[in-house]
Amino acid sequence: MKAEFARGGDRTEIKMAEGRPFRVLQLTDLHVGGGLLSRKKDRLALDAVRKIVRAAKADLVVITGDMVYPMFMFSGTSNNLKATKKVSAVMEELGVPWTCVFGNHDEEPIAFYKKDRLADWYESCPNCFFAKGEPELTGVGNHYMVLENAGGEPVMLLMMIDSNSYEGKGFFSGFDVIHDDQLDWYERVVKRESPEGKTLPSLAFFHIPPAEFKEGWEKCYRGDPAATYHLGFVGEKDNYFGHAKKKKGNFVERMERLGSCKGFFVGHDHLNTLSITYRGMRMTYGMSIDYLAYVSWLGQIPTAKCRTQRGGTVIDINADGTFEVSLLPLTDVEAAENAAKN
Repeated sequence: MKAEFARGGDRTEIKMAEGRPFRVLQLTDLHVGGGLLSRKKDRLALDAVRKIVRAAKADLVVITGDMVYPMFMFSGTSNNLKATKKVSAVMEELGVPWTCVFGNHDEEPIAFYKKDRLADWYESCPNCFFAKGEPELTGVGNHYMVLENAGGEPVMLLMMIDSNSYEGKGFFSGFDVIHDDQLDWYERVVKRESPEGKTLPSLAFFHIPPAEFKEGWEKCYRGDPAATYHLGFVGEKDNYFGHAKKKKGNFVERMERLGSCKGFFVGHDHLNTLSITYRGMRMTYGMSIDYLAYVSWLGQIPTAKCRTQRGGTVIDINADGTFEVSLLPLTDVEAAENAAKN
């Protein structure tokens, strides 16, 4: 028995299959270039997506940004719509309901198309439940899903948020944050969808991590009981967390007050797979896919030569609103495939 999906504007209603958890597979940072220079790495990335999605057997796939990488010097093209179509074709081929949120690279200043045009394409895909969202909100693609148990009672909200890109016109201006009007929208959705006298729990999916994620990690490795380590590691050089440095975001503060958000799932930092609990929220980096973006001449560890960070992140949501998080490394998936062949 499959989960049932009903689309309606920026809201999708999902009825869980009876007798088992609802499984979400988070993918992130595919970085498909779509050009001649990236052809080989694009093939590796999309093959990895196929393997992980098939192995996960998820009810829903959520891609948390940077689906494409329209950087001419890496891919040989700045046509981000062409790369978007490549990603979408693979997801549609797999036949699993899916959605996504934008990352900072999906629309670069040198890219041919704006996010609004990419959003039109995602909305046109039959198995994709992406929605542009309210046009007056900051960002493109603020949408949500209401997860119901088999009896039709709401269990949890899945909130998809555009965490925007840059504070200024490009990468060197610093990363942006989720804006206050988007947080107002989140609060309105929770209050509207919650049964009377109850605050419906929610999970949020977006791209750029808030600064409090690093703060929580620092408490973890100092042994501070205020934060709890669960799984994964920080693989970025010098314990790097790519949060906004110049701009103060209010996401964690607002979510604490609202009392709905039980966890959030981000991407952005390709070598981080950390999952901790801090300030009442499970904070998780998804395992990345990227073969293209990180290169040694930028002072980074080339992701094409790394393996342990690559994979997917599985979120199993129970009918009582509790959830478990686990990693699905590509190395494990490939080892299982090889064992099955022998």
